[in-house]
Amino acid sequence: MSRPDFIDIVVSAMKFIHLHNHSDYSILDGSITVDRLIARAEELGMPGVALTDHGNMFGMIEFYQKARKKGIKPIMGQEFYVAPRSRRERGEGRAGQNGKETAHHLILLAKNLKGYKNLLKLSSEGFLEGFYYKPRIDLEYLAQHAEGLICSTACIGGEVPSLVIQGKMKEAAQAAGRFNELFGRGNFFLELQDHGMEEQKTANRGLIQLSEQLDIPLIATNDCHYLKKEHSFSHEVLLCIQTGKTLEDEGRMRFSADQFYFKTPEEMFALFKDYPDALANTYRIYDMVDCELDLNNPILPNFKVPPGFNLDSYLRSLVMEGAAARFGAQVPEEVLTRIEYELGVITHMKFSGYFLIVWDFIKYARSKDIPVGPGRGSAAGSMVSYCLGITNLDPLRYNLLFERFLNPDRNEMPDMDIDFCANRREEVIDYVKEKYGADHVSQIITYNKMKAKAVVKDVARVLNIPFAEANEISKLITEDSLDKALHASAELKKIAESGQKGKMLIDISLTLEGLVRSAGKHAAGVVISREPLTEYVPLYKDTKDGSVSSQYDKFALEAAGLVKMDFLGLKNLTIIDHCLKLIKRHRAETVDIDAIPLDDKETFGLLQRANTMGVFQLESGGMRNILRKLGPTAFEDIIAVNALYRPGPLESGMVDDYITRKRNPVEVEYPHPSLEPVLRDTVGVIIYQEQVMLISQVMGGFSLPEADKLRKAMGKKNPEIMYQLEEKFLNGAKGKHYAPKLAKSIYDLIIKFGGYGFNKSHSAAYALVSYQTAYLKAHYTPEYMCALLSCIADNQDDVIKYTNDCRANGIAVLPPDINHSEKDFSIEGTSIRFGLSAIKGLGEKAIEAIIEARTATGGFAQLRDFLEHADILTVNKGVLESLIKAGAFDSLHRNRAQLLVSVDLLLDSARRLQEDRASGQGNLFGGPADAATPGTDMLDLPDVKFWHDNEKLAREKEVLGLYVSGHPLAKFEKEIKTFACTPIAELAERRPQGDVSVVGIVANLKVRMSKNGRRFAVGMLEDMEGSIEALFFPDTFGKFEKLLATDTPLLVRGQVEYDEGAPRKIIANDVKTLKDLRREHIASIHIRLEQVGFDDETLARIRAVMEKNKGTCPVYFHIRELRGDEKIVKAHQSYNITPSDQLIAELGSLVGEEAIRYATRGC
Repeated sequence: MSRPDFIDIVVSAMKFIHLHNHSDYSILDGSITVDRLIARAEELGMPGVALTDHGNMFGMIEFYQKARKKGIKPIMGQEFYVAPRSRRERGEGRAGQNGKETAHHLILLAKNLKGYKNLLKLSSEGFLEGFYYKPRIDLEYLAQHAEGLICSTACIGGEVPSLVIQGKMKEAAQAAGRFNELFGRGNFFLELQDHGMEEQKTANRGLIQLSEQLDIPLIATNDCHYLKKEHSFSHEVLLCIQTGKTLEDEGRMRFSADQFYFKTPEEMFALFKDYPDALANTYRIYDMVDCELDLNNPILPNFKVPPGFNLDSYLRSLVMEGAAARFGAQVPEEVLTRIEYELGVITHMKFSGYFLIVWDFIKYARSKDIPVGPGRGSAAGSMVSYCLGITNLDPLRYNLLFERFLNPDRNEMPDMDIDFCANRREEVIDYVKEKYGADHVSQIITYNKMKAKAVVKDVARVLNIPFAEANEISKLITEDSLDKALHASAELKKIAESGQKGKMLIDISLTLEGLVRSAGKHAAGVVISREPLTEYVPLYKDTKDGSVSSQYDKFALEAAGLVKMDFLGLKNLTIIDHCLKLIKRHRAETVDIDAIPLDDKETFGLLQRANTMGVFQLESGGMRNILRKLGPTAFEDIIAVNALYRPGPLESGMVDDYITRKRNPVEVEYPHPSLEPVLRDTVGVIIYQEQVMLISQVMGGFSLPEADKLRKAMGKKNPEIMYQLEEKFLNGAKGKHYAPKLAKSIYDLIIKFGGYGFNKSHSAAYALVSYQTAYLKAHYTPEYMCALLSCIADNQDDVIKYTNDCRANGIAVLPPDINHSEKDFSIEGTSIRFGLSAIKGLGEKAIEAIIEARTATGGFAQLRDFLEHADILTVNKGVLESLIKAGAFDSLHRNRAQLLVSVDLLLDSARRLQEDRASGQGNLFGGPADAATPGTDMLDLPDVKFWHDNEKLAREKEVLGLYVSGHPLAKFEKEIKTFACTPIAELAERRPQGDVSVVGIVANLKVRMSKNGRRFAVGMLEDMEGSIEALFFPDTFGKFEKLLATDTPLLVRGQVEYDEGAPRKIIANDVKTLKDLRREHIASIHIRLEQVGFDDETLARIRAVMEKNKGTCPVYFHIRELRGDEKIVKAHQSYNITPSDQLIAELGSLVGEEAIRYATRGC
């Protein structure tokens, strides 16, 4: 046996841990996930490891929990940016390569709980007060919060090392002495790093000298940014993603060496063998750190109750008061029993304060007439919530379970999400801030990760792989992870294994996938704390809008015990509220939406016809198809379809089974008679999670808390727990005298279908909103559609969709009118009028000026009235042009073209009119105001021809974003149907796999240059129902450029690219005009004629039209005779025609367009 090497012996005794590490929460700079960091530390036998991300503590709770779970001590810290002077000063400090770095680096580690609390405050202050390119603190604030912290000098960007590098040893010693005094001897360390860089070697020599001179200990670190040496190149790519550069860009940000990885103790000893104390001191810090966080213990805000009450007694008082209001003075016994049970659980779990907090801000909202939703999520299963007015659905009536919401066997905080009117949600949040203190309330951060498809495109850009090629590769990724996609796609795997660039692309993408790409803000989450938030959580300030959120995401906040609630803005509540106000204004009716009957015949008629565009959750094509098949007759049907319309149930056949049983009651079967009460409402189909819980209770003898455990295991597909509970279920069923075979079959059934089960509480609450919107559409269609349009006015596609639906429901949608339009959409008789705010170029002041002038004059009888009274300083040339293009003056002057060329003349006339009126002189028109005939134009305007329809429509679209008085595609509706084209609005539902044909107009076409110098184009393809981005790659664009440059209706063929289920763009490969389409694909024209009323003169006129449009397309006449038989006559080939616009229009004027159809060769 050979003698052990001396170095091996020393290394085996050497203890080292990494104290300077950057995870992916050092966004687009660090590439080590928390999981990988801990796994590597464990693999290398390190008993502890630190996390020190740049400027933030985003990942701290995740790091703490996962490290503890692995038996590794988490050393919590941050690499801070310290301003040279005050954190509040701007435009000063050390400039980096980009001229933006304005602070020195400093590592701070929490030695104990006090230190952790100080980290929270320091990290928050950097964002709240010190942000200037980076979140910065200063020495003043640091001195106030230095207790419990261990400090080291960081990289060569730290103050002490940078002074050493500059040769300023005296200043470096002063700075080091200042830090040593600030943190206390033994808590400050000089940090050595060696990545082979000359600057570091200079810094290290000076730091070692300072250590000896000032008696300050050394530590060795490696400033880890990636896990292994081979990840160095992937990290370069990550930096390019951060800076928007490619690898070929000179001067791009890059690290100077490939050594910034998580090195082994042996590698660190090899680097610092001459300074073993620097290595040993890392373990010394490990021993110094003693910081345990108190997690998973709820910290509720203080809620003040009236004198004589505590939290529990006040909650009980409010609940009993609410029960009497809901059920009458004699509250039913079953309600009282349920209340007592729920209050017992709530008080035992110490959640009375939570319910009171929610009750309070909902009470505030209702007191201010802010619409509140009937419930959301499992909270609708609580009778206490119903009695408090938090929810608006009786849980007993709909068999909703409290245990689905709050399980006494699980020590988890309740989770209530509340829907408010979208326009007034912020008012409720402001109330909460005012009540509990602004420093006790904030929004919640989110982290956006690099997903499979996106990371491939990001990396491809950095590697200079053409976009088209990267796009094709990304299409092969159909799974939610790249690893799964490689197993699922042989083509993708081939790319990964063949060719240097393809392999590099996939390898790097695999390394970077799942890393944090950016920080965002939770759409609805709000956190409320007992003490100021910085006692529990670090805060983050968004540089774009200045909003403050927690640095911890919702999962970390929950672990920290803080109260998180979702204040959601639901626009449908806004629509309902607006509709009710319109009804009151126009019909003098007051509708109590909470008191409408839930068995209304007209409402169910609307649902059975699937006339549900604009109805909450029931408007998609697939949902309308289900409604037609089902023919709902009861509120329970709406609850069911809301729960069933999801991928799992749709694919499993549950939906068809439910519809069949519903329509044919004789086919309804129950697995056992004892389960009929549980499954009766869903005709024997297991649809809801609550049904799984009740079956477990009825057959398996589970308590409802135990049944909820099974429900949760099924949701998470946890086979171990499901197996354990199967044994309990079977034993319980045996004890209740069920046959073992039956019990086993039913358990298998609930596992099979229960996995698709949906939360009935949530489905029922949202079904109520669905029903309310359907009721309003059925009974008050103009008001409902007007309210709907007003609420979605900023979404062009939705406006197009719902205006089309208005017309389908017999409601005219009128263009803007200077005399009749209000600011928003408005009711005009049984029609809906566009509002002035829909016109581009009209601001708030201009609209106010128009309405004010109109009110003052009692309406504009003629154009002169408008010119005389509208304030031309506000209603300027741009406003006037927009009004003309939108057709707002049509009721006063129909020739829009004439008005537009005369704008300067009109303004000049308005100016003189208003000056004369102000001075009391006569008017420009040579007579008294009432002498003019209403509606006539007495100005001497130049003769200008009316715009043709296409020009008029194009101008409308320019200022309204859509066509109102018509549509360029309207005359092609027959072709659109004939050639099996897909409406854009239906692309999300159909999800075509191959090429799809879409007829539309290409708008906003932008020509761009590819990396290799070829021209391609991007535009919006718009049809009568929606729009989608269209991409024309160089070959396609080169071929069809002239066609795309016009406003001609086109048929575009190509593949649709989807993003998370939504159609994102169509990648075109072929373009045709509809005229070409007719010529190429119409095989014959068929004209239907009725023998009654048909004469020789009509036939002669038809013949004359055909002779004018000669071509190759044969014509067939379908003549219906008196007795009803149809005779088909083919015209002689000398009458073959060309199916042009002119021909169709002329024939249509003779026989009616509906009498003309085409036979096609296919498209």
